[in-house]
Amino acid sequence: MRVERGLTHLSSTVVTEPVYVVEFWTSGGESEQWRVLDAEDVEDVMDWARSRQIGRVLSVSIEHHDEYGTSVLRLLGESHVPRRAVRSA
Repeated sequence: MRVERGLTHLSSTVVTEPVYVVEFWTSGGESEQWRVLDAEDVEDVMDWARSRQIGRVLSVSIEHHDEYGTSVLRLLGESHVPRRAVRSA
């Protein structure tokens, strides 16, 4: 891991209604995916996800829409998707 001071001159966009994607999967490959809407914040999503994790691997992402389409940006956890298809935050 590398840590660098943030750049203050970057522009940002506030997403007023984010859509989170929570995925659970087992070592046997079974997976379950949920879209979480109308959450107060990411902590709200994490509380919900951890209460349902039950020994499964957990990943939390956010949907991102831009001129190239829709991407899923991973915020926490392992990726269950082939590396080339994931853009990590």
